[in-house]
Amino acid sequence: MIKCSECGGELEQTADFCPNCGTKVDKSAVVKEEIQPVPSQNTKFCSNCGAKIDVKAEICPKCGVRVAGASEQKSPFFALILSFLFPGLGQFYNGHSKKGIILVVGAIVSVILYVILIGAILYLLIWIYGLYDAYKSAEAINNGVNVPDEISLNF
Repeated sequence: MIKCSECGGELEQTADFCPNCGTKVDKSAVVKEEIQPVPSQNTKFCSNCGAKIDVKAEICPKCGVRVAGASEQKSPFFALILSFLFPGLGQFYNGHSKKGIILVVGAIVSVILYVILIGAILYLLIWIYGLYDAYKSAEAINNGVNVPDEISLNF
């Protein structure tokens, strides 16, 4: 590992930014130390670039985006309950506003189409997808996986 010249924090060899203080790494000014492998259980993924980073990092060493607090824990059960009440609410809770808007609009359209049978079937499908997606997205967020804010039918 190498150390940041500004704060003395540990850096990976390929880091462009210090994960502790956010300072751009001057490759000529860092102090080299012996390299130690980082266990995979102590890593997460950057919400911006998807790079594998240390779980304690506040700033992504690859892109420089602040990641501390970006991966706050979400309750899959609470996301499920919100989606049970109305499709899309669980997605808003998970921070996926695009998915939430699409599901809310789809549910409203299906309620309008409820006069004919297709509305009931469409609402049921949107509701079930909202339940499934809210729960699985919250689990993935808790595991440090970067979940895109788009509708996906990959089960």
